[in-house]
Amino acid sequence: MKDKNTELSVFFETAHAELASALEMLAACKETNSPNQSFGYFMHAKDEYNHAGCFFKMLSKRGKESSLEIARAFRFVPPSLITKGYISNKGFLIDTMKLKDFIAFVYTNELLAKSSFEKILNLVGPSTNEGAAISNIMKDELRHHGMAKKHFLDHYPALQPWQLLIYRIKETINNKGRKIYDANLKFLDRLLTPLYKSMAYLAGIFARKLNLTEFQREGKNLMNISSHSLL
Repeated sequence: MKDKNTELSVFFETAHAELASALEMLAACKETNSPNQSFGYFMHAKDEYNHAGCFFKMLSKRGKESSLEIARAFRFVPPSLITKGYISNKGFLIDTMKLKDFIAFVYTNELLAKSSFEKILNLVGPSTNEGAAISNIMKDELRHHGMAKKHFLDHYPALQPWQLLIYRIKETINNKGRKIYDANLKFLDRLLTPLYKSMAYLAGIFARKLNLTEFQREGKNLMNISSHSLL
């Protein structure tokens, strides 16, 4: 059961990341004035949508084999793209970043994604059908990385390789930060949910002991109502 829960968690988070990436690239596609660049962004978005669909399929398969409670915990809802931090509530990256930084972001994250998929490949098994699908996704990520690198160096030739390394280190830290943030949310949920339920239970007990006859004011002289009344 632990291994299945691990797979569910990995596929759940990866599906979010791939769908968010698709939306980011589609937004970039709509913002650029270059037909060639727009087409490149569109094809990138299409790949990411397909990747997300692949992980949702894996997620659905394992969800059907799990209990209803576990399946509900890993049910996808669109707002979670924002609450989990995969998309900023301040807008898409193409709107909030300089073009140079946006391309560097794509360059570094595609390489980081490929590294993550290597771990997922080991999780599902390289010789399985799912492993073959993951291998194809890894090829797509490397292709995206290469295209972003070519575009970056063509348009910003003055930048040195060490500067790209700084971008990569920065995004690695940000990715780890998102994972820590998500882990903290899950911890707080486990910690506070019993407290909320206990408070609701105590409130219910208190409500049942209330004397509701005080609320019946019809035909009564309000001046005669006790000063200790709730109203």
